[in-house]
Amino acid sequence: MGEHLFIGFTGRFFIYLSLVAGLFALLAYMKSVKASISGKQKYNHKARIYYFVQAISIIVTGIILLYLIWGHFFEYAYVFKHSSVLLPGRYIISCFWAGQEGSFLLWAILIAAFGFIALYRSHRLEGGVMAVVSMALIILMTMLLGANFAGIQIGSNPFILLRESEGFIGNAFFNNPSYLSLIHDGNGLNPLLDNFWMMIHPPVLFMGYAAALFPFAFAFASLLENNHRYWLKYALPWVILTIGLLGTGLILGGAWAYQSLTFGGFWSWDPVENASLVPWLVLVAALHYMLLAYKRNKYYLGTYIFTFLSFIMVIYASYLTRSGVLGEASVHAFGDNGLSLQLAFFLIVFTGAPVWMLIKRWKNIPSSELPNLLNRESVMLYGAIAILLSAFQIISTTSIPVFGRIFNAKLALGTDISNFYNGWQMPFAMVITWLTGVAHYLTYNKNNLKEFCRNIIYPCGIALIIAIAGYLGDHDMRVVHALFLFCIVFCILSSFACLLKFTSVHRNVSAGITHLGFSVFLLGVLIAFSNIQVLHEPISGSPQRSNVMLFKGQVKEIGGQLLCYNSSFTKGDEVFYKVDFFNKSSSGDMLYTYSLYPAIKYNHRMGKVYKPDIRSSIKGDVFMYLTYAEDQTSRMSDGYSLTEARDFTLKDTLFTNGKTIVFDSLYMEMFNKQYEEIRITALMKTTDRTGRQVKMPLTYKITGDYAESGVITLDDQLVRLRFDRVSEHPKTIRISVYTKQPEFIVLKIMFFPWIWVLWAGAIIMFTGVTLAICKRIRKAR
Repeated sequence: MGEHLFIGFTGRFFIYLSLVAGLFALLAYMKSVKASISGKQKYNHKARIYYFVQAISIIVTGIILLYLIWGHFFEYAYVFKHSSVLLPGRYIISCFWAGQEGSFLLWAILIAAFGFIALYRSHRLEGGVMAVVSMALIILMTMLLGANFAGIQIGSNPFILLRESEGFIGNAFFNNPSYLSLIHDGNGLNPLLDNFWMMIHPPVLFMGYAAALFPFAFAFASLLENNHRYWLKYALPWVILTIGLLGTGLILGGAWAYQSLTFGGFWSWDPVENASLVPWLVLVAALHYMLLAYKRNKYYLGTYIFTFLSFIMVIYASYLTRSGVLGEASVHAFGDNGLSLQLAFFLIVFTGAPVWMLIKRWKNIPSSELPNLLNRESVMLYGAIAILLSAFQIISTTSIPVFGRIFNAKLALGTDISNFYNGWQMPFAMVITWLTGVAHYLTYNKNNLKEFCRNIIYPCGIALIIAIAGYLGDHDMRVVHALFLFCIVFCILSSFACLLKFTSVHRNVSAGITHLGFSVFLLGVLIAFSNIQVLHEPISGSPQRSNVMLFKGQVKEIGGQLLCYNSSFTKGDEVFYKVDFFNKSSSGDMLYTYSLYPAIKYNHRMGKVYKPDIRSSIKGDVFMYLTYAEDQTSRMSDGYSLTEARDFTLKDTLFTNGKTIVFDSLYMEMFNKQYEEIRITALMKTTDRTGRQVKMPLTYKITGDYAESGVITLDDQLVRLRFDRVSEHPKTIRISVYTKQPEFIVLKIMFFPWIWVLWAGAIIMFTGVTLAICKRIRKAR
């Protein structure tokens, strides 16, 4: 009763329609590739109709799923698992991609939307490009089939009913025809996803994943047409767009982690973070190879390999995060819901097809000789190779759980993962920034060594002075960080010189701005995260502790600042703790400066989530989060805190706070025959301050549907007992014990110096990428 079956049936219908139309589009485009020029137009016309049906069916499927989520149709398993009536409206849309099925559908929708642009911007490569797009959409939509063929499960259906889903089939609850009236809410989002940044980070990242298909498609189409230059002009805007989208998605994810998680930073080398970073790195390497191929008419083999590898890494990243292989290695990863085999098939198809085409066209791909060492070509080539080596180190180490599954062994990196990756990536970062800076002073033609040295001597000298000053001024700076600082400053200066036409290279505004932003971003990383300060309480003769305990109302000096836990308040499902910061005036008075409000978000299904708070300034960010705070519901208003709650049977003894308390006797009084008013009294026997035994009545009163728990306070005012309820066992009651305790919280406080430089660098970098996209779109017309 009350189930909306037609909507789910319609959603399943459009999934199947997209698959059928996609197969027809794929066949028509394959015929177009093999046909003559006149035949291409005929087959392309038919294929476009099929593609329109395929793409619109996918988009309509997404609209139906969003409608079910928005309407809270909890008879559907996906809606029940991921949405809740308590979620604010702005977060409801996040439920769409909270599960595997929704995220695959989002990926397919974005590819289908981008496909409309490629349909009219691929010109004579339309057949090959759109065949790849249709094939990718077919594979993605099979992830939503939820069908069983010959005992093999294919996909997971987002429109399956709750009573038909795994774990609920045969449940007696669904024997009630009106079961739906008993379901008032769903499980809701993971509390960590209930965040503004998570509204925009996943869609932007998936836009990057979707856009990454199109450089792959253009490269594959050019091999089918056996034309190795024509595709570059049309693929370059897609490559730069994908770099911009993936990079923006990574930065937004970093902002979410920095503002919402408690690992203290915007990047932790988590396997899921790494899996998203690697395609971006490979694409950056592919872009530089593609620019060389477009300008110098060579390096086609490397361009093909890097371009294909970028989307292969996107699929591999999806395999890592969605197959369950990282279930124990990452808190971000999805569990395995049976899609790992299909993801492996996706990976095999999109790896095998380009490898086969490269082997087939090998003899037709022009070979390339290495350029002169003092040449912009060589610098771009070696820089791209350094980026690829960096990506290889990240992905090979991240894949350790995969190797463990293959060889049935438990493999692990150890505990200090951040230092492991930082140590490996530092040399690559130095080489890349140095080569980026050098490239601004070199042309594609022959360069004069003396003139080159004369050009770079000033930025090198300034960078060296700054690096030495930084090393001497910062006693914690290591030599390797000083070398990195030298490379970064040199790159910043050379990027400025390029923009101001002070270099020998023709000014490329978009490249200059992008390189400038990249180097400023790395400068922010170096300054903020090699100089993190954990604020400690000064305790002479004791080791420093990373956690700080603050008692309510007491001022304590932490890291040269005066802090006071002032109060707490509840807002929705969050409890905020106000911590005031003070400075001492010259006269010794305390001057209030600002407050931070770290919080705990309570979720009755998924537990507590600790949320940091940040104070930003020019000098840096004060980053504070709770590591412990007492549950406010277990505390009375006048300072008594819950110590324990358990059942006590007659004559049981309780030992608490130096007191011995005996459950002596139990009485019940009824004030009318209808049992509308009942009072149950438990006599608790203890000793007072003089050692005399006393009996204290602890009552539990029931009046109609209302129950009132009685409370007694022992004579020392340090212990309170509360009669919670009558137990189901005879002569047994439930008692909560409260003791007088000062309220306190435990915090971790960190300081990230000059971290705004990092965010400024990201903004500059993606401004340059945006200009580059506009430039390449104009040239591709």
